[in-house]
Amino acid sequence: MLGSSVAQFALVWYLTDLTGSAVVLATATTMVMLPQIVLGPLAGTYVDRWNRRLVMIVADGIIALLALWLAWLFWSGNLAIWHVYVIMVGRSIGGIFHHPAMHAATAMLVPKKELSRVQGLNQAMGGAVNVIGPPLGALALALLALHQVMLIDVITATLAIAPLLLVRIPEPERKPAGAGPRAVVGDMLEGLRYVRSMPGMMIVIGIAIGLNFVGAPTWTLLPLYVRDVFAGDAAGLGLVQSAFGVGLVTGGLVLSAWGGLKSRVITGFVSFGLTGLAVLSVGGAPATALWVVAVGWFVFAFFNAIGNGTFMALLQGSVRPDMQGRVVSMVMSAVQLATPVSLALSAPMVERFGLRSWYLLAGVVTIVACLWALTSSAVRRLDEVGADEALEIEESAPALGTPSV
Repeated sequence: MLGSSVAQFALVWYLTDLTGSAVVLATATTMVMLPQIVLGPLAGTYVDRWNRRLVMIVADGIIALLALWLAWLFWSGNLAIWHVYVIMVGRSIGGIFHHPAMHAATAMLVPKKELSRVQGLNQAMGGAVNVIGPPLGALALALLALHQVMLIDVITATLAIAPLLLVRIPEPERKPAGAGPRAVVGDMLEGLRYVRSMPGMMIVIGIAIGLNFVGAPTWTLLPLYVRDVFAGDAAGLGLVQSAFGVGLVTGGLVLSAWGGLKSRVITGFVSFGLTGLAVLSVGGAPATALWVVAVGWFVFAFFNAIGNGTFMALLQGSVRPDMQGRVVSMVMSAVQLATPVSLALSAPMVERFGLRSWYLLAGVVTIVACLWALTSSAVRRLDEVGADEALEIEESAPALGTPSV
């Protein structure tokens, strides 16, 4: 993750420095997001068919080879912008196989009661990478040529593969898989039917999509918010973003040590509700008090790490092992799809009602959604759903396309 963060920073800065074009940067962002949105569920289907350890090894290996190719293109002077786009798509495709395989493998290795601790550690590591990666990327660009920076990603990918060659990861029991595209599509639809069979999980996924919908613009608009509302400069923006990174790390470490309440539903949705209060404080902060935004962003990140970690543990603990890849991929694809839609819709609202309007809206929607989730018996039942119960629910569920109330 750290090597990829350094490489990603270098690539984005290369495109910024070379073109100075917002269109180029927006296209690059789209290239990263599209594979997850379009191919995620299909990748998850193959993850459930294949050996998860080998999937992670191959995915990391492909990412390393792409970084090596990019290093050669930089070194030889043959790099074109379209090369960067292609490599970004390739790296993203590697990621849509790696992440579901990692989450599915975690569910096979970790006792159910300890999943929240592991997810807390993952949140802390992700936050640490967000804090450390960009400065390391800037330092690497100052000390090394661009092709040498890309080689860092090759080295770190190799370091990630090495222990996977030695570690044994249990595989779930699977039904015999059919061959051909029709069988693969059938497996993918089976995963969708499985999710549909769990009303509480459908509600949780719907709320996750909604929270990402209102939350994505709050991060994207943050530079404008700091500059236009608080008359802040780059140092002010850096302060707020650093507070966010520290909050992620702290929240992840707290969840890892604590493990959360006995009820993951209560832990997760109370945490997300508190993020809503934090966003409200950011939206209502006096224009002379940028420090309130920094504190609010720290609190948001702190509880966001706890909520996200608990949600992933709830997903892993409630979903059958042989369905983990498909379900995780579907959730990630649906949640990411909300981002471009929300960015498109938030722009006209912000232009009409001002930047504060979206932060206030996001805070209110988050709090209301979390309070509603906590009153849902179907959601609360997820704390009790195990693999055997999920199997019974699935077998009694209607087929896709069958009308049901």
